[in-house]
Amino acid sequence: MKTRITIDQGLCNRCNTCLDICPNGIYLSDGEHVITRHNMIDLCISCGQCMAVCPNMAIRVNELDYQKDFFELNGHEVDSEAFQYLIQSRRSVRNFRDKPVPDDLLKQVAEAISYAPPSFPPITTEITIVNGKDKLSMVLPEMTKLYQNLLRAMKNPIARRIVRRQAGIEKFKVIKEHIVPIFKRSIDDLIAGSRDIIIHNAPAMILFHANQDAGNYRTDLHIALTFGLLKAHSIGLGATAIDLIPPAVQKSPSLRELFRIPPGNNIEASMIIGYPKYRYRRGIKRELASVTWI
Repeated sequence: MKTRITIDQGLCNRCNTCLDICPNGIYLSDGEHVITRHNMIDLCISCGQCMAVCPNMAIRVNELDYQKDFFELNGHEVDSEAFQYLIQSRRSVRNFRDKPVPDDLLKQVAEAISYAPPSFPPITTEITIVNGKDKLSMVLPEMTKLYQNLLRAMKNPIARRIVRRQAGIEKFKVIKEHIVPIFKRSIDDLIAGSRDIIIHNAPAMILFHANQDAGNYRTDLHIALTFGLLKAHSIGLGATAIDLIPPAVQKSPSLRELFRIPPGNNIEASMIIGYPKYRYRRGIKRELASVTWI
């Protein structure tokens, strides 16, 4: 789409804020014609930064509309101590009360996810919300099959090389050092239904997916996941990211159909959600592997 930027001269107060905030440096030439520094207007991605910062709503970029695509920020400044407590007190919850999660709360999580910043517009992140322990327990046997097959493959040198090539070095290391040992000890209980180490008897789940041809979609999906995890904690829910779920759904035609995953979409992340069964009484101190100041 050809970029169209217009500035209402009757509203513009020449503050030049839009010029300063635009990565390409928009400005007016001859009073009305909008161009950019170094003639880069064709690089406009309709991010809306200039419209969001304009004090008089004088700018129009392509089809963006102040009434439809923006809202006023009239709230209070973020409380640093409250935010610090939010991130310090959040835990990965895998033990849930036997209590359904209302759709309204899951909608709040979905709304928070929608504010996760994309690498480039338009937003390509898609989510699938599965609400109901009965629905999730139905798909557990199909997910279990994947990990039964994985255990068999890891015993066979040829099949193991195929897994390594498909997974990549980083993921293969996780499979070899963490996933395989866990499933060796738990697969019988999982098959018997006496222990759920995949979905953890959660009452709800969110899958994060996007078209495989979208640019930088993996990064976008993990940022969206983080927004969802923090929002869930802020409204009294417990949640955790589960890396075992995406490959199980990704490789199963029946699960993709059940969860209505569009053809061509890759499932990159998932989170399970519910009411925490236990209350944590203390936080866990953590340190980064290193911090380098330059």
